[in-house]
This record gives sequence, structure tokens and C-alpha cells, in this order.
Amino acid sequence: MDIAGIACRVRCEDRGFLDFLSARYGEFASRALPQLSVHVQVTEAAAADVWAPQAGPFARIGGTEGLVCIEGAGFKGQFDERVGRGWIIQPRDASPLETFLTAIYAGRLLKEGGVFLHAAALVGAEGAHVFFGPSGSGKTTVAQLVGEGIITDEIAAIREEEDGYRVSAVPWRGEQRSAPLAALYRLRKARTNSFTRLSGVEAVRQLLPCVFFARPDSPEVGRFLEIAGGLVTRVPCYEMCFQPDRSFWSSMPRRG
Repeated sequence: MDIAGIACRVRCEDRGFLDFLSARYGEFASRALPQLSVHVQVTEAAAADVWAPQAGPFARIGGTEGLVCIEGAGFKGQFDERVGRGWIIQPRDASPLETFLTAIYAGRLLKEGGVFLHAAALVGAEGAHVFFGPSGSGKTTVAQLVGEGIITDEIAAIREEEDGYRVSAVPWRGEQRSAPLAALYRLRKARTNSFTRLSGVEAVRQLLPCVFFARPDSPEVGRFLEIAGGLVTRVPCYEMCFQPDRSFWSSMPRRG
């Protein structure tokens, strides 16, 4: 499948699970030579029989430079970024694989001048408008209010091109649709609509908590700061206060 212009081959000997993944990711199927490869080994054992469940988040993601590791209740995996190959042992559930792929692609995009962002993205007349913020800030709400041209309501891939940036989605949280990036918006719910242009420093500060990192304590953070410096110079970023109706969409700032 193709995500943000990067092709990945997913291999699995469990025919039923592979058919499920093929249907789920079908729109993103690609004939391009894969740059990444992940082997999925499906286990029939109960989670407690494989490795003990742990308190805390659904998955722990980490690893050293060049290696991405994932572990959770009933699943674990490793991906070697140097050769572009990895594996995951898991039950018949798409969530562990998709969490793992999110981490893998987040690291790969950073190396190629892009980012994975907790954000909704909608296509308008000028291109893709990307709305970001913490949980509860209104990403899904914005997508539902507009109801058309939706690229994603949760994970936006932003990748640099020769003449700007392109926005696309992952197959588990969006559509096979992409568009040039027009503007970024830090969401805040309010009683009226307003748009305030953010300075470059403030835009980077607001973006940072919404970026996916495979290893947030690694040089990836420094790499993002380099990328973000160019991004917010070339693309306007606003603080967007909006009321819970569609009226904000017709009052978006215009470039130029």
C-alpha cells in the first residue's frame, strides 16, 4: 500500500487476516516497488499466555536509533529502519499493526522532510486546510461540520514537495485523497469565529505536541524542529476559534 508516497508491503500467512487487511486498505493499494516491509505473524494464544499485560497505554513504542520497537498486551514487534523491514506478532486485530505502522511511517517521514500530525485535513478551493490540536479540540467536529472533501479526521501526513507541501492520510483514518497544503490551524472551540496569524515560533510550539514520534526522546524531535522551521515560513499558520457550526468554513483566510 501507498501512504504519503511511500510504499509498504504487508505480508501475512494467515489468509483470513490478510483478506481482512486487503479489504480495509484496498483504496491505498499500490504497484510501486515497496520501500518498507512488515511481516505479520498471527497468534492464536491468549494475550496472557504470550506475554503479561501491562498497565498503561495500549502500546509502548520505543527503540534505539535505527530500530523501532512496539509492545503491548498480546503483541510485540521490531522494525529495522536501516533495511526497511520488520515484524509483528499479534492477534487478529488491526489495531496493533496500525499503531506500529504509524510509528514506522512517522520516523520515515521525518527522515524525508515530512511529519505525521494529529490533525484533520479538508480540501478547499486553495488546497488542503489542516486543523490540529489536542484531543477534544475539535478535529473530528470540523470534519463532520464541513462533511465534504475530507482527507482525514485524525492523522494527516504532510510531506515536502518541490513547490510546497502535500497532505494525505493513512488508510485506517482517512481517504485516498491528497492536496497541496494551503494553511494550518490550531483549533480552539469558542462562541464566535476568528483567525489569528501565529508567529513562526508560536506555530512551531503549537505543532510540536501534535506530532507523532517513533522515539520522542531521540534526535527525531530535533529533526522535526528543522522541518517545522521551513514549514511555518512557507505555509501560514493560524489560531482558529470556531463555533460549532459550518460558518467558519466560508470565512477562512485567503492567501495572497
